[in-house]
Amino acid sequence: METNFQISLHMKTPAGFETYGNFDLGSDREQAMSIVKQFKGTDDLSENSILYMDFTEVQAGVPLPVKILHCTLDDLTYNIRIITRDIFKNFSL
Repeated sequence: METNFQISLHMKTPAGFETYGNFDLGSDREQAMSIVKQFKGTDDLSENSILYMDFTEVQAGVPLPVKILHCTLDDLTYNIRIITRDIFKNFSL
């Protein structure tokens, strides 16, 4: 059974939350968790929450939510830098 880890980016719009980006973190749980542990943001949903990221484990095509993180624009910028840096490092080694 193939397992894969993903990060999805969501933005609040007048029609509700829309997904606008996806990152594939690969199949290595340890590597995916090490990326997510570095993220900034909060688990708490508020009425001011406009941006959020969800970390999902996909097993045999079935998405299983692991963590949702509500972010400011600065948090999101920081987190995307972490994702890009670590994925680049993992591909290069």
